[in-house]
Amino acid sequence: MKKTKVSLDFIKLPVPQKIVFYRSVLVYMAGSIIYQTPDVSLAEAKLAVDNLEIAALAAEGGGPLTTAQTHAKEKIADDIFHNLAAYVERIANGDDAKILSSGFHCTLQPAPINKLPLVINDGLVSGTVDAVMKAIENAGAYYLEIAIGEIPTTATGWKLAGSSTSARMTISGLTVGSKCFFRMNALTPLGLTDFCDPVSKIII
Repeated sequence: MKKTKVSLDFIKLPVPQKIVFYRSVLVYMAGSIIYQTPDVSLAEAKLAVDNLEIAALAAEGGGPLTTAQTHAKEKIADDIFHNLAAYVERIANGDDAKILSSGFHCTLQPAPINKLPLVINDGLVSGTVDAVMKAIENAGAYYLEIAIGEIPTTATGWKLAGSSTSARMTISGLTVGSKCFFRMNALTPLGLTDFCDPVSKIII
């Protein structure tokens, strides 16, 4: 699992929401015993937020000058809180709770990818499919069975479509437009595994 980092999502916030967020971070960090020596002082950060809020209020009436001044003050505040985020990330060292205690958000951990037991893809040629099976440790052979039209209610309704020593194979000679169901199992030193759940595919 990747180490959790401090999210920089605040950079994309509208100025009014950004001001609220920055003030919240200042409150959290000021009350924390973890973040005692930030790279940028909290007083300097507070001043930058105050200046941004003043500029934003002045720009409410519109006008290119006040808008430009707001952008300039926003850039200053953003840079300061970007530095504070880097400091928090360094001190927290991937600890979610420590990051959250600073008022910043955590980056989202990517969800683990669970490979499906069987994936049926369209083949390169019409009437063919490519079967990609999840590799099974110490498997000596893989068996792919097929049923056309509907899932059989008995084992005899399934027919062997192909076998291979690798976890992928191409099946050809299928009727275009038909709906086929596929399932697979493998031969291991402990015997045959159970079949995976059936996977349906319209042949093109």
